[in-house]
Amino acid sequence: MSETQSPFVVTIDGPAGAGKSTTARLLAHTLGFVFLDTGAIYRTVALVARQRGVSWDDAESLGRLAAALELRFENNRAAEEYGTRIIADGLDVTNEIRSPEISQGASRVSAHGPVREALLGLQRRVAAGGAVVAEGRDTGTVVFPDARAKFYLNADARVRAERRAAELASRGVHVSVDDTLADILERDARDAGRAVAPLRRADDALEIDTGHQGPAEVVARMVGVVRLRGG
Repeated sequence: MSETQSPFVVTIDGPAGAGKSTTARLLAHTLGFVFLDTGAIYRTVALVARQRGVSWDDAESLGRLAAALELRFENNRAAEEYGTRIIADGLDVTNEIRSPEISQGASRVSAHGPVREALLGLQRRVAAGGAVVAEGRDTGTVVFPDARAKFYLNADARVRAERRAAELASRGVHVSVDDTLADILERDARDAGRAVAPLRRADDALEIDTGHQGPAEVVARMVGVVRLRGG
């Protein structure tokens, strides 16, 4: 498939709390692209595994669960906070997958090769339908290595912890910044150190420090890059 025939894919990777989801939603809206939150897919696997009594360390069982899971993404005005609703086996899990516990579970299940293999095709099928902004941790390195525009967002760990704690508080979940920081550092280490698809910046990705920039500033910069590349 030639570049002119392939869907235009933009990838946004980075560690927890770097502003990926907010930025990706805004960028997708600005460009008129579909927003693909790959992290939400792994969160859903973690949630369903917990509900069914499957250990987050059981790679083979998790892989089978992921392969059999029926996932649907619905763009819905009522889901403005997250951009899309996540429907798993007919149930709306959009809110349940955002708890701190499930965030840690997502990091653990995503380290398993059978899970990543089961979900890779799903993510690519979503992109096959048209222009996409994909957000996650390995979208530019593994899922969409030929993406036309790649970004890597980062910020100081404490800044990321403050953001995440504020986000949780806005949903009625109160966790201290220090506890959130500890969780983020643990997740950073796990994501960067896993044997399968570790978190890293793609060689051809533009790195942006979001620590002192708001989403609108970051997106304005991204839009300029995407437009230059034909998006």
